Amino acid sequence: MFHTHARNSIESLNYQVKSGGTEDIESASRRRVRGFGAAQIIVTMLLTNFNLRKIAAFMSDKIKDEAKKQVNGEPRFAPQRRRDREFHNAYTDTYPSDVERPTKPKRSDGDETGGPPRRT
Repeated sequence: MFHTHARNSIESLNYQVKSGGTEDIESASRRRVRGFGAAQIIVTMLLTNFNLRKIAAFMSDKIKDEAKKQVNGEPRFAPQRRRDREFHNAYTDTYPSDVERPTKPKRSDGDETGGPPRRT
C-alpha cells in the first residue's frame, strides 16, 4: 500500500515539473545551452525554483490557516460518535479496553435444540 502511495506521489511531482508551467523541464526550448553540463545546471536551477515555490505555497497556506483560527477561534470538533465511543463490534466481537467482555453461557451437549451437527 505504501509503495502505491509513494509511487503516485513521485509521478504527480514529475508531472508538475514537466507540465507547461513555470519550470516546464520537458521542453528543450527552456534550456538552450550547449553541452550536458550546462543543461544540467539549468535543470538544477529550475528544480530548485520548483522546490522553493512549493515551500512558499505550503508556508502561505499555513499562515492563512492560522490567521483564520485567530479570527474565528479554534475550529469546533465534532462530538465523538456512539460507534467510536462504545467501540463494540458484534461481527469481530471487540470491546473497548475499559469494558469487560460479557460471559457467554456455554452450550451443554444435552441441549433441547440438539445443537449443530457434530463433525466426525
